[in-house]
Amino acid sequence: GSLSAQNRISSEYLKGAVPMEEGEIVFRKSFNAPGMSRDSLMSLTREWINGREDQEENRSSKVLIFDEEKGSIVAGCNEKLVFRSSMLLLDQADISYNIHAICSPGSVNMAIIRIRYKYEDERYTAEEIIADEVSLRKNQTEILRSSEKWRVKTIDFVKELFNDYHIFLSNKL
Repeated sequence: GSLSAQNRISSEYLKGAVPMEEGEIVFRKSFNAPGMSRDSLMSLTREWINGREDQEENRSSKVLIFDEEKGSIVAGCNEKLVFRSSMLLLDQADISYNIHAICSPGSVNMAIIRIRYKYEDERYTAEEIIADEVSLRKNQTEILRSSEKWRVKTIDFVKELFNDYHIFLSNKL
């Protein structure tokens, strides 16, 4: 495109778009599910996680912890993060992450944590490559070239993931 990078990067990718908690990147979202019990939200969330497993898409999604007492579910996931795809070029990385969901009556709090990438032979943590202090210029209004595709794609990816869960849940209400 002929747009300069400056115009393309909207504020949703700039300062604060990648939330940190105690030095780790944690994306959080709360979902309301009025009238649903904690148990049904737990089984629905497990169903959603298992349903994301897709061999053809090279996506694995597995429940690692299912703690009924705490209403807590942790999943380990792996998939492809595609930066660019055309007939001549496929630029992609493997992304792995954990989903941590806490279910309570009528709501689910979800966090995407421990985001890791594998790119060619390199391995990165999200903290090393998309955190504000490593990926934004001093003026905070531009993303460094080296981080741009990682930061933009990861933010979009998490947004789509949350949206996917939201749609799944809405269809069950």
